[in-house]
Amino acid sequence: MDDATAIEGWSSAMIEERRAVLRETVAELVDSGERHALSLILNNQHPADLAEVIRPYDDIQQRGLFALLAESLAAGVLAELDTTTLVDVVEGIDDQQLSDIVGEMEPDDAADVLGELPELQSEKVLELMEVEEAEEVRQLLAHEEDTGGGIMTSRLLAVGEQMRVDEAIDYLRTAAVPERIFNLYVEDAEGLLCGTLSLQSLLLAQADSQIASIAERDVIFIRADTDQEEIAHVFRDYDLLAVPVVDERGALIGEITIDDIVAVIEEEATEDMYVMAATSSEEREERSVFGIVRRRVPWLLVCMVGTMLAGGVIHVFQQQLAGVAILLLFTPAIMAMGGNAGIQTSTVTIRNLAMGELPSGSVRTAVWRELRVALVMGLLLGSVVLCISTIWAGRWTVGLCVGLAMWSAVMLSAFLGALIPLGFRRLGVDPAVASGPLITTLNDGMSLGMYFLIASAMFAYWG
Repeated sequence: MDDATAIEGWSSAMIEERRAVLRETVAELVDSGERHALSLILNNQHPADLAEVIRPYDDIQQRGLFALLAESLAAGVLAELDTTTLVDVVEGIDDQQLSDIVGEMEPDDAADVLGELPELQSEKVLELMEVEEAEEVRQLLAHEEDTGGGIMTSRLLAVGEQMRVDEAIDYLRTAAVPERIFNLYVEDAEGLLCGTLSLQSLLLAQADSQIASIAERDVIFIRADTDQEEIAHVFRDYDLLAVPVVDERGALIGEITIDDIVAVIEEEATEDMYVMAATSSEEREERSVFGIVRRRVPWLLVCMVGTMLAGGVIHVFQQQLAGVAILLLFTPAIMAMGGNAGIQTSTVTIRNLAMGELPSGSVRTAVWRELRVALVMGLLLGSVVLCISTIWAGRWTVGLCVGLAMWSAVMLSAFLGALIPLGFRRLGVDPAVASGPLITTLNDGMSLGMYFLIASAMFAYWG
């Protein structure tokens, strides 16, 4: 295809450009008060684009824009909004209207939206919905938010293994078809999941064949109480588009699709980033400065106390090192490189744990690998700083002391960077807590202590 006829594919840059144009158009129409034109523009957009356009406005303007949307489009937009914007928008909608909008959603999206609302309001909305739809949503709300039951949809297609192919096709013609069909699920006489079936297999089979004879029996399934991060690993390892969810008996109760897992991966990655920064992902939902401060301060106070260890170390060794004050010039380098080495190792370890690439049997191998890497890095960095400090101080003893301290700090920090996340996992604590300010503070204090211990020993011997 030549340049004159080349077609540009969709990309994040193109999407952002489209949204920028939409934001500008909406802003102009909002300022001019042309509600009819604004309504026409808004109702011709994708829900994801509208969610991005609505988010920057204040709560009153958000409700005004949302009120212009058709019911089915409003349902899609609600499903795309972040928690803070969702709560602001919903405050301007009466319970009856909200129940009508939620009724347009897929059950899993409806459960997600109602799960973010106060319990009393959520229950009122459910009471106003159709009985069957409300029951579907209640069943999903009964599950923990971050489990298979919390992210699944209850709308799927299942056929009995005793049915013939033509009977199954007739059934599908009259059944409530989900928004997306990835698989048909096969149930036995007791209602338990016993196989899967693709639409292609169903359509190509002989009409009088039994479903049992064409079903795939090797079924990958998950329990409703399985953690969503574990489910993401299953999707990745087996290249799945959908997976069935069963209860403790093995009865089919739902389905998780790839779009749910994409959201899970983003959510888990965001949560780990916040934890590694010693704060909480719930900070995104805070509306006040004091609420954010309340979440950030505790860990910072702990780290501040930890940094006082460095002052304590200097105080302990001040008499021994009084005659070698030049060593203090190299303390920032020792502390910084120890902290950096620890952060590198802990980040790699935490990521491997999160991706399921570090099973229990390979822990010793992983720690040994990191120690060997640290050994080489420590020798390299120690040699460089040995040369620099020897020239700077004009004394080979100072250079040797700083070089040994650098090597020791890198080794110790790498060891802690690998060991602490693994220890946290063993204790059932999120390994991401071991990164960021916590491990930096520990490494700073211990690296400095190691430096001055080496210096005290060397200068006590050589003078």
